[in-house]
Amino acid sequence: MNAPILVLTLLLFQATPPPPPSSPVLAPLSASELAPGIRLFDTGRFAEARAFFEPYAVSHPKSAAAAFYMGRIALDLKEPEKAVEWLEKAVDLDAGNSDLHRWLARAYGVAASGANQVAQGRYAREAKTELDKALRLDPKNLRAREDLVNFYLHSPEFLGGSVERARQEAEIMRKQDPVAGRMMLANVHFNQREPELAEKEYKTAVEEKPKDIRPRMALGFLYQTQKRWDAAFESFEGARRTDPESWESLYQIGRTAAFSGERLDRGEECLRQYLAHTPTGDEPPLAGAWFRLGMVAQQRGDTAAARKHYQTSLELDPSNQDVRAALERLSGAN
Repeated sequence: MNAPILVLTLLLFQATPPPPPSSPVLAPLSASELAPGIRLFDTGRFAEARAFFEPYAVSHPKSAAAAFYMGRIALDLKEPEKAVEWLEKAVDLDAGNSDLHRWLARAYGVAASGANQVAQGRYAREAKTELDKALRLDPKNLRAREDLVNFYLHSPEFLGGSVERARQEAEIMRKQDPVAGRMMLANVHFNQREPELAEKEYKTAVEEKPKDIRPRMALGFLYQTQKRWDAAFESFEGARRTDPESWESLYQIGRTAAFSGERLDRGEECLRQYLAHTPTGDEPPLAGAWFRLGMVAQQRGDTAAARKHYQTSLELDPSNQDVRAALERLSGAN
């Protein structure tokens, strides 16, 4: 992967371990008549959501909300060119909406992965322009500033990359939201191969805001990447105790068990609880939970259960090549 592709892809799929910090959700765009389609989208039923929004978008060509959701659906269905087309339309219809500019920047990032080298550079410049517009419209849009930090971190200098600018933007975030800012400062440290300083930022954030689960979750992700399994378990369990409604922490306890082979009973318990839940927003899909449950079964040596869980995962998400590979390895071992 050459540099421009890497730059833009990382706007969506960061190289750093923690998830993005929370920030205000997308400003309300829609009337109540769109609520059924939004529910479909929020629960990951993207094909059904498209079937709802597409005719609406045709009959309501001035609806920025319909164009936005069509763009988001295209992103989730891995159709970046369509996503760019729809999100550009949404921005044209509602140019004053900061989040629309942010999502258009992300669409440019994903579209770059299949573009030629000249187009990659153009997409990079357009993504940066859209992030700048998003922040001019709403300087407190933490998600947009977060993406800008990652743009500066992962872009080559000729496209505007700068570690110092990334650090400056993270400091601005820290003044607006101390936890989010420290998490992005940790991302800067991680990018500079300073994991011990990243860990320190997360721990400081936990001390400053003990009831905020974001830095606890981020610590857990960091420990997962370092295979410090006991520390990962304790971070995610701490997040769960802090917020008993955190479904992500349940999933991550199960994921840690799946990769480590440790605390398998607890991992299975958490994954089964998660599977009784309907994920929304950025929560891991049920297909992922079935995959991790299969890994837990395989860690136990129960290949029949592992195969069953992998097959269930594939039924929910046939495009997941990791699950398909896991099934093939099981077949090859027998």
